Amino acid sequence: MSIFDLYLLYPTRGLKCDACNLGTNNYSDGYRCFRSGLFFHKECINSNRDVLSLYHPQHPLDLKVVAENEDVHGECKLCRGNLLKMYYHCSICDFTIDLLCAKKEVMVTIESPKSHEHRLSLVPNMIMFTCHICEVLDDRFPYACNICDLKFHKDCAESTPELNYSCHPKHPLKRLTRVPSYIDGKCCLCGSKLHNLFYHCSICDFSVDVDCAENPPLFTLVHPKAHVHPLTFLPQRIFVCNACGIMDDDPNPYVCLQCNFMVHRNCIDIPRIIKINRHIHRIKYNHCLTPGDWTCGVCQKKISWTCGAYSCSKCPDFAIHMRCATRFGIWDGTEVEDILEDTIDHLKSYEVIEEGVIKYFSHEKHNLKLREEGDANDECMWCEACTYPIFCSPFYDCMECDDFIIHQKCANLPRKKIDSFYKMPMNLVPSVDQLNFCQACQNYFQGFMYRSDDGMVVLDVRCGSISEPFVHESHPNHSLYISYSTGDKFCNACGDKATMFLSCDCEECEFALDIKCSVLPKMVKHKNDKDHFLTLCYEGKTKEQYWCDICEEDLNQENWFYSCDHCDITFHVKCTLGDLWLNPDFNYKLYGFEVIPNNSVSRPVCAGCDSRCRFPFTLKFTGYYTVCSVQCFSRVYTVTSKDSAS
Repeated sequence: MSIFDLYLLYPTRGLKCDACNLGTNNYSDGYRCFRSGLFFHKECINSNRDVLSLYHPQHPLDLKVVAENEDVHGECKLCRGNLLKMYYHCSICDFTIDLLCAKKEVMVTIESPKSHEHRLSLVPNMIMFTCHICEVLDDRFPYACNICDLKFHKDCAESTPELNYSCHPKHPLKRLTRVPSYIDGKCCLCGSKLHNLFYHCSICDFSVDVDCAENPPLFTLVHPKAHVHPLTFLPQRIFVCNACGIMDDDPNPYVCLQCNFMVHRNCIDIPRIIKINRHIHRIKYNHCLTPGDWTCGVCQKKISWTCGAYSCSKCPDFAIHMRCATRFGIWDGTEVEDILEDTIDHLKSYEVIEEGVIKYFSHEKHNLKLREEGDANDECMWCEACTYPIFCSPFYDCMECDDFIIHQKCANLPRKKIDSFYKMPMNLVPSVDQLNFCQACQNYFQGFMYRSDDGMVVLDVRCGSISEPFVHESHPNHSLYISYSTGDKFCNACGDKATMFLSCDCEECEFALDIKCSVLPKMVKHKNDKDHFLTLCYEGKTKEQYWCDICEEDLNQENWFYSCDHCDITFHVKCTLGDLWLNPDFNYKLYGFEVIPNNSVSRPVCAGCDSRCRFPFTLKFTGYYTVCSVQCFSRVYTVTSKDSAS
């Protein structure tokens, strides 16, 4: 099965790939899943459907793609690493290898091994053996000497007892197969953990793993981006990086002696001009800022003006640490020095006719008039754009018909914009007679949407209007920014896990909202309290246990809820709004969908969860199935679609 059959992907750039586990230091072209936030390199997605491996010559290995909601079990038979979302396997022999091991060149023979006098041949079967060099008992694919009846790991067979190393010319390095107790057990160049084979200088306490020994850093760099003069590698020196201002993040600098300049290896190729999602203009890297007190626009910490940083030519007080500006989730990895600046106009959606009167682009036949507030007892006033009820907020309504009404803030939304989630040009599209799925909040919706030019990205108008920095009254002291999670983060509003959040950068706060909770209405009405408004509460006012007056179950005060101050009653958010945020005035019988208020004497049974629907609205489709939630609708709709197709 293709990855495009299991994941809803859009092209972007990212760091760590969930197929090969590489790319933590460099941005690469690839695809990200709208729903899960998983990122895949372009070359990983384009991997061959099947491969022939010398480690498993009996059968070809097929590419296996694991769905986003499924866990991956097992390990690679070669490197013993955990398998990821894509790997190769043989269903007959239960043999699996990861993408990296499948693409590595396999040496059948080592003609002149450095650690043995005879030729070594690959044993194409996993066997238990003890390596003659490191003496580690292992269950792998050894290289064997048929004359001496000895077996070796490949790295051990190709190693030498002593190494003259370019990054440590003072003394030769000795091959070790055990980590001495007096060292920290890490490679001095890359920081990786040392294993059963590495090289070490006991005089200088200098160690390198096999990879760094085979691929040493360049001793001299000419024409680096970070400096005008050539730079020389100087390992094991504590220093403050002149490019990023951080001390001893990597104690192996490149230096320019004539300028007293030192720079991290990772800071050498600094992008000169970039566009980040925390600022509306492009920003440019400067080797130093003008003297003064500078604060980073991302982490809000002090910037040393003598070190390098990014600044904005149009906003003289705006600057960002180099590491903060190039952080994943803030920068998309694209250098824009040679790219024309995007000139998308935030085109207005209306034309002003006179004060308080406009002509709106989706209702051009009549003019709209501004009303400062609506009738608080009128429950039938629904905004055409966001589909939320209109109570006390200013709104526009049609001067000649009853067919159109819209919040003032929704009428001010631009017709064209760059969205904050996927950084794509988006167009504002009026209501259409069908249900749509928002890729940000993962909910079905009606009303207006923001849609990309290619139609791949669809956001409801509530999510599409989110911009960074995002300010929410539940967390007024700090701004929120869009971030991704692999499943270890919980929403402060509902307690659920999600992959996309609006979160606070402050380490002390750890505050995060999933997208659906960030756009909850602050004020609603419910049939259980027809005389008053319900307001959204962010925490309980007392230590007493609350309960929901709708479902009559306990209410967790750590999660958000709705309450009435006059009646002293409380409601779960889902019990108040339902899980399907649908407007009962919008029914699509032509397309087989119908929104039904759940106000009958006997509540209907949900076809998805087989329980009585307790939410305010239910969705009926194909004239037969009734569902109460997004999850139930997705489950039943998928099953019925497959049945009808077969």
